[in-house]
Amino acid sequence: MARMGSKKSRGGCQQCKIRRVKCDENRPCANCTRYNADCSLLSAPPTMGGASSSRSRASTSSPAPLSNLAAKSPPGEDVTGGWMEDLELMHHFTAHAHTALPGPASSQQIWGYAVPQEAFKYRFLMHSILAFAAEHLAYMHPSRMQHYRILGSTHQAAAITGLNTEISSVQLTSENCHALFASASLTIMTAFSDPEAYTLNALVDIFTLCRGMNIIVQSAEESIKKGPFGLLLRLLPNPPQPAPLLSSFLVDINALDEGSHPSYSVNSNSSNKSNSPDSPAPKLNDAAEQLRMSLQQGIETSNHPALRAVMLWPMSIDHEFLEALKTRTDPAVVSCFRQYVRILEYAGAEWWFLSGWRKVGQQF
Repeated sequence: MARMGSKKSRGGCQQCKIRRVKCDENRPCANCTRYNADCSLLSAPPTMGGASSSRSRASTSSPAPLSNLAAKSPPGEDVTGGWMEDLELMHHFTAHAHTALPGPASSQQIWGYAVPQEAFKYRFLMHSILAFAAEHLAYMHPSRMQHYRILGSTHQAAAITGLNTEISSVQLTSENCHALFASASLTIMTAFSDPEAYTLNALVDIFTLCRGMNIIVQSAEESIKKGPFGLLLRLLPNPPQPAPLLSSFLVDINALDEGSHPSYSVNSNSSNKSNSPDSPAPKLNDAAEQLRMSLQQGIETSNHPALRAVMLWPMSIDHEFLEALKTRTDPAVVSCFRQYVRILEYAGAEWWFLSGWRKVGQQF
């Protein structure tokens, strides 16, 4: 791949130097302003720096299923904070962060040992691990949140880029499907943990990542189940009884599906009464049914039913419904979305990477 030369000044801020990205040398610089970081140029005297050449990569690959959020993070396949920071992140993941991941107690051995071992063969998985660890450190240490968030967003962008490259150039195989599955899982949880993403629009963007995850699972589910991470897909035969509030969510979702919910308006809109499978009403009915099934499956097969529904439903909705969620002009679509957000807020009380979404329902 051809490389394009570029010039950079030696007078850039310390934050940009750590991330190895170009600094515009404004006070504060654009990168620090974007990520609300303390720019070192505000406290440093003006300097006259010489110019030196550097190399940067330009991606020319076609869009891939998991590409949606990459543009919102600092680009760069090999751009990290430095080997000391990466060692800190890996240590934190293997010592602490992996215990904060969902799954039975037996799955901690997978997340803490098997997944990092697999990451030595697949760089995109390593970036996913480090991104998740950075976000967990940011959550645990608010005083250093900006520092860890910069590291996390950089690794997250590199993970998504690597996932796209692997899927588009190598394709899914029985060899790489395990790393792709683990990487996509971590990438989605990291995206949910982003404190700058707690808006309805950002939530719809995360759904695109989830739909990319569905492509991986559907294409290689049997291979994944037989592989080293198969336990992560295993369903529990006798989960505990769900909380009454979750059961009440099912009642409200059923009302949506049957068209009897107070805010369900498809049947009152004459333009939506078509029986065509391409009309909005059937697509909405499908989405409501998928939401009900996602929560029902979580209740019947998981210790964490709300979390399972939060992850499963975005994987099941089709492209047309996803586009309708972006505009949110149809009251019926909004009603269905609101029911999902209620489940998300419920799960946010249990999982740290969802905790920031507990008030997103107020945006409706």
